[in-house]
Amino acid sequence: MSKQDYTMYTYKADKRKKTGERLLCVRVYALMREEEMVVIASALADINPGHRFEYFSTMVTVKNLMTGKEVQIPADTPWCCNPASETYWSS
Repeated sequence: MSKQDYTMYTYKADKRKKTGERLLCVRVYALMREEEMVVIASALADINPGHRFEYFSTMVTVKNLMTGKEVQIPADTPWCCNPASETYWSS
C-alpha cells in the first residue's frame, strides 16, 4: 500500500455536549501507511484513556464527470464542489 496523508481527530468525553464528547484537536499525518496509523492510534489511546481517536484519508480519488479521469480531492469536500457531481458542472 502506498503512503498518503491521514487526518486524525481526537475526541474526549464531555457530558455537556449532545453527542457526549467534544473534539479536542485535528492533526494531519503526512505520508503514512495504514499500518502506521493503526499503531499511532492505539499508542495514543493507551497514553490518553478517555479519549477517542479516529483517522481518515485526507484525500480521496473520484472520477471527473466530464473527462472520466481520476482526480484527488480533500475528503471533506462538499458535494457541490466535487467534480464527480452534476451540480459542480451545472453552473
